[in-house]
Amino acid sequence: MATKKSAALKAAAAAGVCALLTVCSQGSRDGAEQGIKLCLGVLAPSLFPFMAVTQLFARCGIFTRAGRLLHRPAKRIFGLNGALVPVLIMSLIGGYPVGAAGAAALYSQGIISEKEARHAALFMVCAGPGFVISFTGATLLNSAETGAIILASQALSVIITGLFARLIFGKNDVQEPAMTAQPPSPSFYRALVESVAAAARGMLMICAFAVLFSSVTGILGQLIKNEAVQTACAVALEVSGAVSRLAKNGTVEQIAFAIGFGGLCVHCQIFAALGDIGISKPLFFLFRIIQGLLTALLTHFVLKLLPRETAVFSTSQVSGAALFGGSLLSGALLIGVIICFLISVKQIR
Repeated sequence: MATKKSAALKAAAAAGVCALLTVCSQGSRDGAEQGIKLCLGVLAPSLFPFMAVTQLFARCGIFTRAGRLLHRPAKRIFGLNGALVPVLIMSLIGGYPVGAAGAAALYSQGIISEKEARHAALFMVCAGPGFVISFTGATLLNSAETGAIILASQALSVIITGLFARLIFGKNDVQEPAMTAQPPSPSFYRALVESVAAAARGMLMICAFAVLFSSVTGILGQLIKNEAVQTACAVALEVSGAVSRLAKNGTVEQIAFAIGFGGLCVHCQIFAALGDIGISKPLFFLFRIIQGLLTALLTHFVLKLLPRETAVFSTSQVSGAALFGGSLLSGALLIGVIICFLISVKQIR
């Protein structure tokens, strides 16, 4: 009986989606077009090279060799294999899914355990300099320095959430990379071909999610007329659309939160990059909210110390509402934090 009800609900949901696509075809088409432009103009140029290089380094054993030197500090600070430190660095300079893709590559080779991969995937999530400094800072805010401040704040929030993740996971049973059983490294030519192919598959998945969520954002934009609700939906769904909106009528701190949070589109990209590696979705979502709040707070403090002119409104107010109090977005985020925390604590236990 339950199976029939589930099938009926799925069929009704599919019919509803088809009807929505028909009624809001213009918004869906415009959103998908923006998603394709985003993929070709921003995502592919900034992410694909780093994803390919990350795969290549993993296959050639470069991460393992570097991990031998970084094993002790990595185990002491993050409770992780030293081979994940280069992955963290690649994530900081590459972009959102690079960390997850690197952790998945190391796991597939048996260099790290599934627990370590889950551990790393919780905090190795951040936008790269191309998106934050060039697109958000220089293009949207007319200030590359402001973009650099957001980028530095985000990097520090990644380190802080990494320390927090260590408290949750405790001490992993980490072996030095040199002592881990590994298959022989393939030839450079084969490693290069396999790395580019893996990066291409991952890039295709990333772009597919970007187009899909951009289309959903376009539909919501056609259905919802309230600007504040549209912005809140954009922050929740897709980060590039969110920062584009916030650059016009938001604050720098709100932009920093959107970048630190990433949006559901980025979250799905990371889940896809992880493949069969199981990760607690509520706990992951909680970490994204914490990282977004940390990025916003750190950005706020740095802007207070180093005031500068930007193309957005004052960092103390937007649309008559305070950044962290009294707004629909802040209330929704607070409720989301509470719910995710309760669910994640239950799952951890």
